[in-house]
Amino acid sequence: MAKGTVERSMENLFDGLFSRAFKSGVKPLQLGRKLLQVVDSERDVDAQGRRVVPNSYLIQLSPEDREGFADVEPTLLQELTVALREYISQEGFHVEGKARVALRTNPDLRRGKFDIDCRNITPEAAAPEAPAAPAPVLTAVPSAFDRPPAVLSLPNGQRIELHEGHYILGRHLENDIVLNDTNVSRRHAEFVCAAGEVVVRDLGSTNGTKVNGVLITGEQLLQHGDVVNFGTAQVRFEAS
Repeated sequence: MAKGTVERSMENLFDGLFSRAFKSGVKPLQLGRKLLQVVDSERDVDAQGRRVVPNSYLIQLSPEDREGFADVEPTLLQELTVALREYISQEGFHVEGKARVALRTNPDLRRGKFDIDCRNITPEAAAPEAPAAPAPVLTAVPSAFDRPPAVLSLPNGQRIELHEGHYILGRHLENDIVLNDTNVSRRHAEFVCAAGEVVVRDLGSTNGTKVNGVLITGEQLLQHGDVVNFGTAQVRFEAS
């Protein structure tokens, strides 16, 4: 799929999701198109002959423009991430881990202007399990891009930092957060972190998603100490 095809897909999608006028001086489609341009401009060839691109993209907006997206930021962040990953996959680029998009307010930018910075971050590898050692903290998105608003404590004791971005949780190994539990669906739920808040949303799983024992039907804003159940797998949410 060429970039033009991905852009047309974004245009059709954004016209539907973001059809209303925004207070922001930046349009969602502008962000998406520039994001793909940055991917192209940063591609390189490694020693194995692979076309490699960075895995972390930080979109910096003026305070006014980010405020203009406030009520749709989780959805915007999700769709930009989907477009980014789709383009990287279809172009056959190599990326280490999962490509991610984050948003940041830059007070030095004026309304209508935005920047996109990118870099390649190597996630910390999980340390071998040891009863006497503290559980390792895995960084799913680089702390250099944003202060983590939350940490998830998984059933196996593993702790995963959540930074701004979009995360899919499920049993499938290609998910952002993997729970190896037969009661967890392959793509069970998603977390969206934006503007310092984290919401969880069920993705039509077989056994459902509960927050503090209550089954959720839409998205649920999480608070420090909340216990989230994916089927019978229990995860604790800790706000930073």
